[in-house]
Amino acid sequence: MNRETIDWAFREFIRFLLRPKGFEVRIAAGCVAVLVVLLGWNFVVKATAPEGYSIEVGSTNAIPEWVQWPLVAIFSAIFVFCVFMGWRRSTRENELRNRKKVIVIEGRGLREDDGSPLTEAVPADIVGNRIGVLLDLRQRKDGIVVDPEELLLDVDSTRKQVQQHAKHGDSRDVTLVYGGLTPVPFTFLSGVVFDDEGRIVVMDWDRTLEAWRSLDSHDDGQRFEVEGLDDTGGAREVVLAVSVSYQVRPENIATTFSHPVIRMTMPDLTSSHWSQAKQNALATQFFEVAKLLEAKGVSTIHLLLAGQNSVVFNLGRRYDKRNLPDVIVYQYEGDNPKRFPWGVRMPVRGQRVPSIVRT
Repeated sequence: MNRETIDWAFREFIRFLLRPKGFEVRIAAGCVAVLVVLLGWNFVVKATAPEGYSIEVGSTNAIPEWVQWPLVAIFSAIFVFCVFMGWRRSTRENELRNRKKVIVIEGRGLREDDGSPLTEAVPADIVGNRIGVLLDLRQRKDGIVVDPEELLLDVDSTRKQVQQHAKHGDSRDVTLVYGGLTPVPFTFLSGVVFDDEGRIVVMDWDRTLEAWRSLDSHDDGQRFEVEGLDDTGGAREVVLAVSVSYQVRPENIATTFSHPVIRMTMPDLTSSHWSQAKQNALATQFFEVAKLLEAKGVSTIHLLLAGQNSVVFNLGRRYDKRNLPDVIVYQYEGDNPKRFPWGVRMPVRGQRVPSIVRT
């Protein structure tokens, strides 16, 4: 038996001990206490030792037998009924757990080490059989994308795996969990692609704790500050620079683009983004800005993103694939004369498949 199996068995045992108890367990425990009193109250054990040791068992007659034994029969029946109901409930829960699927999509692409599996970090309150799907975008170069065209095929292959796992059974019994450390263009693409596959729970890697985390913190109320919407000048193509965790610097934009620039910037780049409610609000702001650009006649958005993986993924999920402008999400490379040498054109606005755009 390997270490992973032992760890899993230990976690399942602890989870069983700490599982929520049904009402029948409490009633059965109460019945046991009553039966102990009923059967033990009428008996006394006497020990005498003047001329040796002797033990006598006698009756106190504290409860008349015509009262005692009917009560014993009643509470014994209740105890048996509660045990039966507990068994039925446990069986139903196991059937529900076996029917439900939790498809865990873990994206890897920025580091060569395997780290901690996302499957093991999925919260216990997400019920269902865990099915791990690895979106492996590593190309044997730590933090460097060598051939982005090749990675497009990997994203599509992962999407087909998810569909294969999800197609059997009711779609309401399938939950997707996503978490990753992948290049920004492919993270956004994953959000666009997997949003059609059903309900998604998003997790992220906490670099401080070195562990996967749920987006379960409170919303601190910070939102994007938007600049440049009135300065597009009727341009058909614009740059949308979204600064979440890092600043998208003007001098870096100038190495690659000459289009009008619209900025969406967090007031405090060090603020926490570990709130699903906050990320939903930021994604809605992003959608509204893209919608305004479409209304101004913009046909192509050159999107520059600097943020944690979960934020980028949720922005991709929010992008309307039919009604918003064509969007290209770019990769930042600090050692390249052109800081944004290539990007991924998303499968939106009539684009059936994603493609690589070189600058």
